[in-house]
Amino acid sequence: MLKPSNFQHPLTPSISLRHGLHRAADHILHPFDRKEEVDINVNVSGSSPQSSSSSSSTSSRSYHPNTITVPCHHIHVGDLLLIQGRPCQIIKITMSPATSQYRYLGIGLFDRQMYEETSFVSNPSPSIYVQNMLAPVFKQYRVLDVVSGEKTVVAMTEEGKVVQQLRVLEKEGLWSRLASAWAGGSGSVRVLVVRDAGREVVVDVKVLGGAARL
Repeated sequence: MLKPSNFQHPLTPSISLRHGLHRAADHILHPFDRKEEVDINVNVSGSSPQSSSSSSSTSSRSYHPNTITVPCHHIHVGDLLLIQGRPCQIIKITMSPATSQYRYLGIGLFDRQMYEETSFVSNPSPSIYVQNMLAPVFKQYRVLDVVSGEKTVVAMTEEGKVVQQLRVLEKEGLWSRLASAWAGGSGSVRVLVVRDAGREVVVDVKVLGGAARL
């Protein structure tokens, strides 16, 4: 059990480690805001996510399937995280004065219920302790059509499968940006998708290239 005195706040890891954490976290939480490619390690498994406790133990959450571990100092309100095994959009972040651990309150992307969970701790190198949360691994699909009346998307998955009636997250400006990108008629429109227990939802959009679509 780590004592509060073991935390370094703000964290002071080595320059190379800090730079690597910054690049990986930015790429995961804001993948369409960056141009460079970042190599990251993710935990991928065929098993379904399970609910996790609010303990700070690294063993129970750092190896969760189909996730990426993100340092807490990169997480902001509005980001997407896994809370109790469910993909959620963060609406509130607090810190415990007793333990210096972060606590996240989020709304489930699929059931619109509220979930709450405390950060866990990893020890990437001697004397360095980092508070983390888990984020979902995003999928990138190519848009084939936009159904304005239903506010859904027809898209092709990374495996070449066509998905109908793909729901778009009710996020400020997201549907407008997607519809505008599609109506523009140029470039390949891509959407970032979160998948959970067979359900999928679009969480971001980007246009690649400028050539006219056929």
